[in-house]
Amino acid sequence: MIRVFLGNKATGEPIDVPVAVRGAAVGFSVLIVGGLVRPVVRSWAPVLGIWWIPLVTVVAFAVASCRIGKAALPAVHGAVAALCSYLLAFPFSLFVPAGRDPVQILLIALIAVLTGSLVGFLRGLMRA
Repeated sequence: MIRVFLGNKATGEPIDVPVAVRGAAVGFSVLIVGGLVRPVVRSWAPVLGIWWIPLVTVVAFAVASCRIGKAALPAVHGAVAALCSYLLAFPFSLFVPAGRDPVQILLIALIAVLTGSLVGFLRGLMRA
């Protein structure tokens, strides 16, 4: 019943692991490049610079979870891919004092799971 609700037309594993790893790597790349570009964006457009990191974070999680492959549970697959992209970039966030805040860490992980599951769910509906 839940597989029909999630838009499942594929058979197989709940998560397509190779596709999830590739998605996590792409999401990680977006997070790193977005963080490195922030000083340029902030000097070019100060208002955009304030919102740059949250915007890049959501885009990175969406990009990480948009490929669902043959996953039987696309929402779970998307959540795993997005969360793994954050876990890959997490050590770099520890260089900044604000990145060590446990509340911020949990909120970003929650945003990764919610964004990934939403994008995965929508991609599963498109596949159905």
